[in-house]
Amino acid sequence: MQTTGLFSPSPNVRRGNSFLGTLGAALVLVFGVVLVTGLSLDRSQTAMVRFLAEKGVALITALESGVRSGTRSRTGIRLQYLVEELADRPDVRFIAVTMPDGTILAHSNPARVGEVLTTLGGRELVPENIAALGTSASPAWTIMNMEGSRSFVVFKTFHPRAKGERRAPGDEAVEGPLPFIFLGLDLAPLEVAQAQNRERAVLLGAGVLLAGMLALLGLHAVERVRASRRGQRVAEALAEELAVALPDGLVVFDARGRITRLNRAALDLLGMEAPAKGRTYQGRKAADVLPAALADLAARLHVEPVLADTEITLRHGEDVRYLSVRGGHVNEGDEGRLGSLMFLRDLTEVRRLEAEVRRREKLAAVGNLAAGVAHELRNPLSSIKGYATYFGGRFPAGSADREAAQVMVREVERLNRAIGDLIGLSRPTDIRPRLIGMRRLVEDTLRLIGQDAASRGVAVRFDASPSLPEVAIDPDRMRQVILNLCLNALEAMPDGGELSLSLQPDAEALRLEIRDSGMGIAPDALPHIFDPYFTTKGQGTGLGLATVHKIIEAHGGSISVASEPGQGAAFRILLPLREDGREGAAEQGRTVS
Repeated sequence: MQTTGLFSPSPNVRRGNSFLGTLGAALVLVFGVVLVTGLSLDRSQTAMVRFLAEKGVALITALESGVRSGTRSRTGIRLQYLVEELADRPDVRFIAVTMPDGTILAHSNPARVGEVLTTLGGRELVPENIAALGTSASPAWTIMNMEGSRSFVVFKTFHPRAKGERRAPGDEAVEGPLPFIFLGLDLAPLEVAQAQNRERAVLLGAGVLLAGMLALLGLHAVERVRASRRGQRVAEALAEELAVALPDGLVVFDARGRITRLNRAALDLLGMEAPAKGRTYQGRKAADVLPAALADLAARLHVEPVLADTEITLRHGEDVRYLSVRGGHVNEGDEGRLGSLMFLRDLTEVRRLEAEVRRREKLAAVGNLAAGVAHELRNPLSSIKGYATYFGGRFPAGSADREAAQVMVREVERLNRAIGDLIGLSRPTDIRPRLIGMRRLVEDTLRLIGQDAASRGVAVRFDASPSLPEVAIDPDRMRQVILNLCLNALEAMPDGGELSLSLQPDAEALRLEIRDSGMGIAPDALPHIFDPYFTTKGQGTGLGLATVHKIIEAHGGSISVASEPGQGAAFRILLPLREDGREGAAEQGRTVS
């Protein structure tokens, strides 16, 4: 699986741009190396030519000086002798002093005196050729075939006497027009130097080109690494944003099954706090961090490639959460598994709504039954009560017969009340809400149970926030709710204990908690605690908590219970601070005035 940043170019585009950039840089580098190498060769050749030219000029100057010196001393030193002496140098191919018509006056080869200089193919150097060379008083040079070999030829007009000096007797060799001097130097040093320079330049250029290409390849590799890291950073940032924004819980494991991250939603669902500074969940085993039920699923996910949707129940103190867990492996092609992902979805609200639907369906069934029962039973019960009253009046006061008749009347009345409660569950609750202070209502209700609590050895505590907003409720109905819950709590503590009530603002609702330290409620009974006729007491109709639930629902609020056997029970009531609940109640057919 290759990850590409959402806001970065695709890998193909980046690869193409990088290749074109590298190719362009390589072409520029090759052109630069060729240009620099050519300039270097040109500079080397120019320096070598200048050296040979200066060398030839120096020899010619020495020859001229020698001729002048011999002339002044009248020692008989002749031009031919000096030419032959200078021509003995290994780097001198020939020296020739000629007349303007090409006739040789002096030559390094004495046999050539009187002849004409020759060029390529033995052709004679005619005056037109000499004139074409541009001979003048200033030295010049050329590379040409002269006197049977290819030479570096330095030439100029020959000045055997200083300016203004008179000719000496016997110096006829240099009489008449000024002669020309041609000095041919061996080209081998130049050619060897050029070859060496070319070799060095080629090697240097190749080295520079190789180094440049390696540098370009290195830059290309670095750029690809940087691009890869940029893509990785973008992918990581995107993954981080997705993990944060994901409404479901996310737990990420590495290939060894150890935790690498938990997003905020997962921490909330699992009731875990973010790790303190200096501590982390990263790298720890699932069994050391996650609840047991979830750790078991993590162990399965480590072995199995896919974890099918599984529902688990987690308890955090008084809260119960229903979670849907699913997951799978994350693979990277041939590299195998990189890790695993586990997704957690909160089903608590779904299960609550399902339970609410079932409860409403049950209430609807009870209502239909109640209507039929009330119609079928009340008329016979009225007749029975009438006859029991009649016959009771015919017996003497205090007699057993009269007492039996009174028992019949009381039982009929009890049946009538039960039928009335049954019908009440099937009807909308009639509430008359008004804005009141909830604190005063709770305190008044607690006074009603004060004597009963004291007789049972139960301590009553009430904690309320100093600033509580008013709430729209029906005070009589709400007093009925609080009284019912408190009496149930007292009955759950026959040997004494503590009854605590808490009233606090909670977001857009007012939260009332009623908690006891009694025997608690069995786990299998909790889902049915608000069902009609469900009771865990030896006596009772099982309608009290169903009525409480119905009253709270009519106010647009909610009620929940949490309990552990032997650790008491806690009922939590949330009442909306706005009047939206009354509108909702009216839509459901309840009477609101």
